[in-house]
Amino acid sequence: MADKSKYSILLATYNERENLPLIIWLIVKYFSESGYSYEIIVIDDGSPDGTLDAAKQLQQMYGEDKILLRPREKKLGLGTAYVHGLKHATGDFIFIMDADLSHHPKFISEFIKKQKEGNYDIVSGTRYAHGGGVYGWDLKRKVIR
Repeated sequence: MADKSKYSILLATYNERENLPLIIWLIVKYFSESGYSYEIIVIDDGSPDGTLDAAKQLQQMYGEDKILLRPREKKLGLGTAYVHGLKHATGDFIFIMDADLSHHPKFISEFIKKQKEGNYDIVSGTRYAHGGGVYGWDLKRKVIR
């Protein structure tokens, strides 16, 4: 019997015009190859760089059933952006990802596999576990964290 699970991927954005096409392409590529049902919910907080316009173009390319736009008027914070996205999610499982590629879509399959192994309600990644880390951060950002 085929897995009928649907996944909602929440992408909170603020000034991610350049990153958004790449991360969405990677997510679509993975889910298209996996056969899982999915939706990508873009929650933009009034980015002045044209992120929402880029998201609208991506929605036209991939379809309104795959890319859902749930923008907010102004920058209200990452946590509340995710809460806003959760209200619109229709998936059985939810991925919360940053659009800046700090949460790389190449790990989605590992998260799905881990969830299915134990029928877990929550699977979380961390940069502090063995095999985790941060890539592309300068020394100042690593020290401040």
